[in-house]
Amino acid sequence: MPKFTIVISDRSRHDAGYRKNRFFWWLASQAGGYGELCLYWFLLEYFGKDSVQLMRPSELLGRTRKLHTDYLMIGVPTLLGKQHLKAVQFRKMVLYDSSDHDGINYLYSDEAFLQSVTDCCLKHYRDKRWSLPLRIGLLPIKRPPLNNRLHWKLRAEKGKALLPLADRPFDVGFVARPTGEITSNKRLRWWIELVTHAPELSRWGGLVGGESWRRTFSDTPLPKSCWMERKKVGFSEYFDGLKGSRVALAPPGYAPWTFRHYEAIYAGCMVITDDLSHFEFLIPIPEQSVVQIPEGSSVVDGVRKALHLGETEPERSLEARHALDRWLDLGRYRRRCGDTLDRFMSFIEI
Repeated sequence: MPKFTIVISDRSRHDAGYRKNRFFWWLASQAGGYGELCLYWFLLEYFGKDSVQLMRPSELLGRTRKLHTDYLMIGVPTLLGKQHLKAVQFRKMVLYDSSDHDGINYLYSDEAFLQSVTDCCLKHYRDKRWSLPLRIGLLPIKRPPLNNRLHWKLRAEKGKALLPLADRPFDVGFVARPTGEITSNKRLRWWIELVTHAPELSRWGGLVGGESWRRTFSDTPLPKSCWMERKKVGFSEYFDGLKGSRVALAPPGYAPWTFRHYEAIYAGCMVITDDLSHFEFLIPIPEQSVVQIPEGSSVVDGVRKALHLGETEPERSLEARHALDRWLDLGRYRRRCGDTLDRFMSFIEI
């Protein structure tokens, strides 16, 4: 009997067409496709393949044999209803929403029914200001085990000392595609502010994407110095760039959390982030090397503060990296990091 049965969301035709095939999802789970499988990979690491089962909603219909499981974990949005559970016996049902939607992304789901059979939904982050009908627990961050570039990079460099902040050639490191509008995208606004108002700060990186991306700003051209003459930057080069920078920018994207926080801390940088005081994550972001920028405040002032802290208290970045060792092993989940599992289980066992 599996301890965990994970029923994947049926959004984006995840339960139809060529995806309606066991082999497709087996291949996806092995090859690292679909960040939505993060819960499956996480539980697989801690409990093993005999304890974790991955299914689609349609596989619960018309079962001739009873399915017994301790935890039934349902991805939303979903068409799953009462008829899907007739042949399922479980001790605890938990919803999980792997989207970056603010709140729970029910969409076409039978919201009333789902709330009648569970009191908990897992998400990648929790906003303390939410007022929702279900408790919000915390999902593992999205990183497939076979495609975790951070882990393989750290593993290859294990034992190599990081360059002290004072000896690094760049003040600020940052790479991003210029998605969205300048007025709404902090990635763009922060970098433009640094380029135009703090030219004395040495920078590594910039905006990438080539000429096609530049044309999207033809009405309001960005300063030429904002751009790298590149379409993209590989992860190894990106991480090496961070290791040569005293400060890394980690602005929010579609959600307040981003892998940039963890990548920058592993690279030994001081980190500039949005105001995270209202948010919680499964892997807490160490405060030692983080400078938060409140809404409306200057990112230049934040960078200068981070540079000062890194100069006067250089142990901060090393302490932050050690703090991550409690939760992650070289950037990935491992059984030896028991506190991570304990924290995860605490949300679903209340």
